[in-house]
Amino acid sequence: MDNMIASILSSLVFIAFVAGLAISIHQWPFTIIVIGVITMLLVDVVQSIIAGFKNNNKH
Repeated sequence: MDNMIASILSSLVFIAFVAGLAISIHQWPFTIIVIGVITMLLVDVVQSIIAGFKNNNKH
């Protein structure tokens, strides 16, 4: 449970930081890269949370 909370909070901080950079820089290539990185981050966090729930149910 602690890992889930930490991953969500750290993801939110990272997204806020990188989105702020993308807004302040105003360059489309950088914005596209930021969107891709945020998407990969969210997919990884969701997969990790799902795997954590599956591992907790086995015990």
